[in-house]
Amino acid sequence: MTTVETVDFALDDPAFRADPNGMWRRLREQHRIFWHEGFNAYVVPRYDDVAEVLKSSRWHVRPGADFIERQKAANETVDQLMQGFYYFLDEPAHRRLRSVVSTTFTPRIVTGFRPRIKEIADELLDKSLGERGEMEFMADLAYPMTIRVVTEILGATSPEDQAFFYEKGAALAGLLEWDAPAERVEAGGQSMLEISERFVDILEARRDKPANDLVSSLIAAHAEGRASDSFEIIFMCVLLVTVGYETTMNHLGNGVHSLLTNRDQFERIQREPGLVVPGVDELLRHEAPVQVTARKAMEDIQVAGTTIREGEMVVVLLGGANRDPSVFPEPDRLDLTRENANRHMTFAHGPHFCLGAALAKAEAEIVFGALAERYPGVRITGAPQWRETSILRSLDKLPLGLEK
Repeated sequence: MTTVETVDFALDDPAFRADPNGMWRRLREQHRIFWHEGFNAYVVPRYDDVAEVLKSSRWHVRPGADFIERQKAANETVDQLMQGFYYFLDEPAHRRLRSVVSTTFTPRIVTGFRPRIKEIADELLDKSLGERGEMEFMADLAYPMTIRVVTEILGATSPEDQAFFYEKGAALAGLLEWDAPAERVEAGGQSMLEISERFVDILEARRDKPANDLVSSLIAAHAEGRASDSFEIIFMCVLLVTVGYETTMNHLGNGVHSLLTNRDQFERIQREPGLVVPGVDELLRHEAPVQVTARKAMEDIQVAGTTIREGEMVVVLLGGANRDPSVFPEPDRLDLTRENANRHMTFAHGPHFCLGAALAKAEAEIVFGALAERYPGVRITGAPQWRETSILRSLDKLPLGLEK
């Protein structure tokens, strides 16, 4: 390990988890690179260094050894699925599998799905704010909407499938959290296995009767030789469910919280509905649903003036980069008209830029716009509860109500 300063901060500190931005600010101001025992990795908090790491192809994207051992402890089959996810693959396998999925997540196809996203959002708002005048935003809208959208795109549209994925999906987040307790990892592993088995059934049904959905597209890719086998199709579907709802759900909650605690910006959307489209990038910058990601060096490589040896890990602070004042003036201020907000690192950067970015932004635009248009008097009515994780930035509860 190259000698750099060791900085110690507790990843499980409730104050840090409730507001990591103050910590990221201090780290960014005091260090260009440091070592953290909890991550067992070097850490870079500044925008330019984060971008340099993420855009390079000289890194493995597979998780570190500690993360892998957790998955093995949950279940060997889960470990096999996790190691097969294209998100964790290096080139050229990553490029091949990404190209297969990306044909279904084009902006044109997402645009075609927008009316259905709007229907789902309106239905859920009607059930809660429309009927009761109150809602718990995460449970009443953010989770059910995002899980329904991604599973419908995949082809799981029957009421039975929707009920199944609604029940099983929430547990999957335990597989994305580096610091999740063992029981949460185990629950996530069990849900992953059950979801995989359900996709085996969906896959067989689509072989007999193709439809206009992602599973049918993946079957066609297999027939053309672009996906090597049915296992690849299944683990791509499981991955898309896992990350397709979780991070978008987090962003919806974070975005509504940011808008309602910065009332002037929420009122701007009411006056200027078109502002919601560019405004989504600013909300993604302001509270990133994924705060950190990591890379492992394929070879000795220089980062922030430090030699990272082959096999060593670097953690990049996406949340820290997003509030770097050298790129975003007054970074703690929410400004929906910020001209360079789309430079945020929330969807990563380079070859592993988030495949579902267009879909996530479409869902956010629709939800934030509908809330501002239909319920301008909506307020946070109780203390928000943040999830106990340092990797994902997400609310567990966000109570909302209409003025009486």
